[in-house]
Amino acid sequence: MDTALSDALEQQLRSLCLNSFPCGVTTTKRKSNLELGKAVSSDTYCESDDPEKDSVDTLQDLLTYSKSPWALGHNWNCESQNLRQLAVKCPESITQQFIYSYFTSLRVVDKEVTTVDEELLKFQNLEELVLSANKISTILSSNLPRTVKVLELGSNQISNLRDLSVNPPPKLQHLGLSYNRIDHSTDTKYLTADFWPNLVSLDLSFNDLTELFDLVNRLSSLEHLRVLVLQGNPLSFITPYRGFTLDSLPLLFALDDIPILPDERHQFSGISKNKKVLQNTAQLQVNIGKLKGIPNPTKLSEPQESTEYPVIKYDYYVTYEFVKDQTSREKNNVQTDISIMNKPVSMESKRNPKGAQSFFLPVIPFQTGSYRTNGVPWLDVIDFNYKQKHVVGELLALKSFLLSGMMVTVTEEKTLLWPLDQETTAAKSEKKVGRKEKDKGRSSSKGSKGGSKTKKKNENLDELRRDPAIVKVLGSAHVNLESLVYGEMQVSTVWNFGTCCAEQEAQSSVCDKTEGKKNKERKISGRTSADIQTKSSNSAGKSRHKNPSEIKPTEDQLLSEPVPLTMEIQIQIIQLSSSLKAKKEYENSE
Repeated sequence: MDTALSDALEQQLRSLCLNSFPCGVTTTKRKSNLELGKAVSSDTYCESDDPEKDSVDTLQDLLTYSKSPWALGHNWNCESQNLRQLAVKCPESITQQFIYSYFTSLRVVDKEVTTVDEELLKFQNLEELVLSANKISTILSSNLPRTVKVLELGSNQISNLRDLSVNPPPKLQHLGLSYNRIDHSTDTKYLTADFWPNLVSLDLSFNDLTELFDLVNRLSSLEHLRVLVLQGNPLSFITPYRGFTLDSLPLLFALDDIPILPDERHQFSGISKNKKVLQNTAQLQVNIGKLKGIPNPTKLSEPQESTEYPVIKYDYYVTYEFVKDQTSREKNNVQTDISIMNKPVSMESKRNPKGAQSFFLPVIPFQTGSYRTNGVPWLDVIDFNYKQKHVVGELLALKSFLLSGMMVTVTEEKTLLWPLDQETTAAKSEKKVGRKEKDKGRSSSKGSKGGSKTKKKNENLDELRRDPAIVKVLGSAHVNLESLVYGEMQVSTVWNFGTCCAEQEAQSSVCDKTEGKKNKERKISGRTSADIQTKSSNSAGKSRHKNPSEIKPTEDQLLSEPVPLTMEIQIQIIQLSSSLKAKKEYENSE
């Protein structure tokens, strides 16, 4: 259902109650007896309970008192409050024409307005128009009063600027178009001095603009532009984004709500002319640091007979999904999975972290690849020291990926290694049957125990035959990267994956073995269940009288204290800090 701006304005003006109590003609003060020249006795009650005889001050108090039912909300400006007080003092002057000429500022927010009709032209003195959080997809500049200086259209559904730029208000100083759907590079041709000669402030944040160099070159024609907001656009991920913008717009005071200091401008001097560093790509770096909380696999594994083979090798690595690089710059210690996935972004509206406005995310599919660190043997603290730079040319896909987040997985890889001679392996690993043969084997194994360990240590693992690896996921997590879209340069966290699943399985297996051993001992000793119950009840009674500090934790209780699996991870957007550094990086890349 379409809602015109004039209908929303009419509804808002009606809520001012200009023609009803406590405003309006019917509530004005009648002339008193003194004003009529009549005598008044000393016991005459001057005020009446009739609201028609309330004084002007009393009526105005009803309008201004914060707890009054006739008080205005926060959406109204001072003009509306002054108009209501004027309606109390001089109600006869409040006409329709007077209202149209009175307002210089109008605010219609979150009223589901879809069209701006020509009724708005009746407000002849309008200077500020705020239409945020509506459903406006296009707006005709011919329906805007020529006196408008501030036009705020944030959080709408505007996808092009053609209709708005045809003969716009010539005195316009601020244009707010944040949280819309502007994504065509052709729309930037309307952002020049030919259309907006007096523009001082421009807000294009949180759209889908990707062509930084073309946009900034056109904005350089705006001689009065002092405040520019571009954050939240894919072009803000480009490596020379801030430096190029500052050097190209020397009269700019603030970029993305951050003041521009002379030292910062000096650092980027000349970068706009260095075409070698002006590439329309983004660079992000993923750092993976220390991993803690993995239990020792040799202590958790089941005890085996003292055989020389197989040799068990444990490796641990981290995998993560990242948007597919435009050009592959993989290091030697990085393995890239060929598998690619498409992940569309939903159309659900999201909120700005500041809670001010909402916007819509377009459905932009993107491709991700699986990246992993090198496998590292078990340690109490595994330091991967992994650093990987990703160069991305599809900026829209990068924005969608950052809004959807990144999956990270910690994996254990268990490999059994055997000698190449299978007959020798079968002979060595053959199990002996019978108790006598076991006893003989025990005596011989004691003598060869040290020798087998030495052989395993000195054995070259590369010469052994490997079984297919047994892969187990120890933990996975979804890392939120939305703050990188909202202007942050990096996300650093120590992620808690919870208790390691291998540790939980090991604890349960140890408990099962301990319980089985206890049952076996009970059967061997010949004790009955009644005796066991009697003993347990007696011991329970004794333990009641013990001091809690004297009670020692059992082995099961010690095992039940899990250590969480944690990992250090950092994702950073790389941007140039100076023109000199940009020159050095380019020379090093060559």
